[in-house]
Amino acid sequence: MVRPLDLGIFLPNAKGGGIMAETAPPQYMPTWKLNELNSRIAEDAGFDFLLSMVKWRGFGGATNHWDYSLESFSLMAAVAAITKRIQLYASVAIPTIHPAVIAKMTSTIDEISGGRFGVNIVSGWNKLEYEQMGLWRGDEYFKHRYDYAAEYLAVLRGLWASGRTSHDGRFFRLDDCKSLPQPSRTIPIVCAGQSERGIRFTAEHADYGFLGGQDDSLEDLGRLNAKMQEAARGFGRRVGAYVLLTVIVEGTDQAAFEKRDFYIAHSDRAAMAEWARCAGMDFSRANYRDLAVQTYMAIPYVAGSYQTVADYLDGLAEQGLAGVCFIFPDYETDLQRVVDKVLPRLRYPKTRAAA
Repeated sequence: MVRPLDLGIFLPNAKGGGIMAETAPPQYMPTWKLNELNSRIAEDAGFDFLLSMVKWRGFGGATNHWDYSLESFSLMAAVAAITKRIQLYASVAIPTIHPAVIAKMTSTIDEISGGRFGVNIVSGWNKLEYEQMGLWRGDEYFKHRYDYAAEYLAVLRGLWASGRTSHDGRFFRLDDCKSLPQPSRTIPIVCAGQSERGIRFTAEHADYGFLGGQDDSLEDLGRLNAKMQEAARGFGRRVGAYVLLTVIVEGTDQAAFEKRDFYIAHSDRAAMAEWARCAGMDFSRANYRDLAVQTYMAIPYVAGSYQTVADYLDGLAEQGLAGVCFIFPDYETDLQRVVDKVLPRLRYPKTRAAA
């Protein structure tokens, strides 16, 4: 039996989203108004979750890609106050903030949202983001960042569970540390590690994990899901596999393909080069040379008509994926078009949740 996909939005809280191109869209400024618009549309349409990224330094270029961003926890506190039902995830770059501080921030937004909050753990692969603030722990961090993340989570969960904890570990020491009030329920954890070590970390510690790579095919994403589930079974667990997906949708396949190719032809080569340089500093990250893969930041994407996109989403469900988190070129209009034109065509629709 095919399970309908959870539907989510990768909120537009960093300039340019998932496409490095010198056109507008996909270039936009990450305003509160734009994030509020997409949050309200998603909740009204019965979507399951909203996620905002964390970024402390972008990649420059002609577009200043990701150089402008809204801080994730602050943003999601505001989103929590204007929504009633939808699940919310904020992202933390763990080299930047002590877990006891995040524990308190999480409890605060969980209170604002009425128990709808979760955390996306970002282990921190971009050296320059943290080096600029004097927070880089040396290049050895590339080798043990998931060990650091595991201990970070242990501290978080200890504080969430009991409201106070002592901890004497490799990276953190806490002496009868208090964090009250506690969250109203178990806080769900999201991760996005793509390396072998990242997949193992997600399998052991997360509730949901994002999959992706250079191959956007349904079969490849299905294989990645199977790989993660096999790793999770080793820990006696199951992890929901989500796909971060850029959607380029038009009335016809040809129109969508032309827009896809237009972005590639107008890609921001300088920003892409800086992204590749930063990624190349981490031995565990893949190197991407294909122009299309670079333009779309190695994030899976689909281009096509309303029916083509619907068929692709149905294919993800048939491959056993748990959900999809949409990225759009044009956050002013694309979400509403997907709601109106794509979702009604799904063979495996979700029951519209009550607002």
